[in-house]
Amino acid sequence: MPPFQAGKLVGEGQDDVVTGVTRIGVDIHPKLRTELHLWLDERPNWPRADDNRTLFLNAKGGRLTARAAGGIIAAIAQTAGLDDPTTAHILRHTLATTLIRGKTDLVLVAEILDHARLETTHRYSLPSDKEKEDALKLITVDR
Repeated sequence: MPPFQAGKLVGEGQDDVVTGVTRIGVDIHPKLRTELHLWLDERPNWPRADDNRTLFLNAKGGRLTARAAGGIIAAIAQTAGLDDPTTAHILRHTLATTLIRGKTDLVLVAEILDHARLETTHRYSLPSDKEKEDALKLITVDR
């Protein structure tokens, strides 16, 4: 199955009892598709690329682990001059919050995040302390 289908990155998930393989799809930003295509062009030049079907490889040609990916994310954040710790989870949270604050429909955000329950996504829509404070400033107070 090709790695890209209708704006999704498609790969194998955990084994399915009936079919043997579960296909999962992750929605990707259109600009990221170009970068992924560039990586797919470069990937065959990496060590052991033919031996490993994993999309992202480490320097030795093995599967890039979540821990190693986290190190890469942290290094990029540090290079960008970000003071706060940055992890994949924080990036996911930022994505959800940005979509919600941008007025994206909650059901659509839940779908993008692959949340089974809308209540899980709802927590990203809760107002921040600053938003509460700004809302209170809208109230006219007579003296």
